Amino acid sequence: MPIPEKGNDLCRLSAKDIIYRTVCEWIITGVLRPGEKILDSELAKHFSVSRTPVREALQVLESQKLICVRPGRATVVAELDVDDIEKCYRPLAAIQGLAAELACGRLTEEALAALEEAHAGFAAACGADSAGEVIAWDNRFHEIIVRASGNEYVEDFSHLMILHIQRIKYHYFHNDRMRKASDSEHREILQAMKARDGALAGQLVRSHWLRVMEDSLQGTMARLRAAGAADSAPAE
Repeated sequence: MPIPEKGNDLCRLSAKDIIYRTVCEWIITGVLRPGEKILDSELAKHFSVSRTPVREALQVLESQKLICVRPGRATVVAELDVDDIEKCYRPLAAIQGLAAELACGRLTEEALAALEEAHAGFAAACGADSAGEVIAWDNRFHEIIVRASGNEYVEDFSHLMILHIQRIKYHYFHNDRMRKASDSEHREILQAMKARDGALAGQLVRSHWLRVMEDSLQGTMARLRAAGAADSAPAE
């Protein structure tokens, strides 16, 4: 089980929260790959804690379907299922479209300035070909809109969907064409938010996520076909 070096942040969180956030990040970024075994003994040793907070953190990850706990056998990172792409993106498109509609009537000048900053950061990261930065700024852009909606249920549901979509993002945000498409769509969303046009902003956000879903599905299927072709190729 590959475990990166320890960080120094999150020192004010509980042991369970530190373990949860760290392991969640490892799963999202691919440090722990689908099917990888997770050993509570190794995690307890790494974080210098007993197995109790480790097991509590793993219970949260299991409830979020990021890991699979198989009693008496093993705990593993959940597989990335092609069907999950539609299951995650369609609800996210609907809920974040609603968030954009609500946010247009509540967006402060400070939040609007932060949204412009996030868009500029996203564009700069795309130009620098930094997938990690692209994802961070993309998350920031959408998070500002969701928070501005003023609806905690919208925010909580969106956060849960984003956890799963993050894993997919680390694949498709290495694709320059997809990043450019997102940059253009972000610009249109920003303009609609500036104009306080809730109906248009909601429509653009929904269309954005559904376009990303289609690109992700096509990219995933292409990778699966390539992997299948490689597996079936005769050995030399």
